[in-house]
Amino acid sequence: MTDARFERTRAAVHEAVCTVLVDEGLGGLTVDRIAAEAGVARSTVYRNWPDMAALACEVFDELAHHHEVALTGDVPTVLRAYLADYAERLNNEVYTAVLLAVIEAANRDETFADVHRAMFDQTRSRAGDIVRRGQREGYFDARLDDRQCVEDMVAPFLYRRLVKQSTISKAQVNELHATLLQRWAVRGG
Repeated sequence: MTDARFERTRAAVHEAVCTVLVDEGLGGLTVDRIAAEAGVARSTVYRNWPDMAALACEVFDELAHHHEVALTGDVPTVLRAYLADYAERLNNEVYTAVLLAVIEAANRDETFADVHRAMFDQTRSRAGDIVRRGQREGYFDARLDDRQCVEDMVAPFLYRRLVKQSTISKAQVNELHATLLQRWAVRGG
């Protein structure tokens, strides 16, 4: 398959995965259903994506990084940009549906679990990078556990979006930003 043809196929399959996960959830994620929705042969799906875990996680990774904001500037500015970007992604119905499907599948399928662990490795996350940079540059207390800080960053938005099923407002982004800056600040002695 030519590169341009593969890219069209890849885009159609990715869009099909998103549509199926939003409309039907993880139960609809089958090769037959994806091929039918994308308008491609089942063999095309099997040849290029040998398992649904890899395909779903590839789609999620693309959604997570598709419009990724540049994290430049001082640490408080970078933190605010990250939080705003994360809120925007979580407010997107497709992103949230794919995220939930990956989490759900990781609880039941070892292939999904392996990919899920790699995707959410806090030592390699942008959120973790922000915390560690803030510690190096003296914005944040060096004694803080960066993994706990990442949880402090993402948990409030995940709770609001996934549990309360509410969107995340700009005011909530600003509130969390101010709270984290205060909580993580370098303290004397």
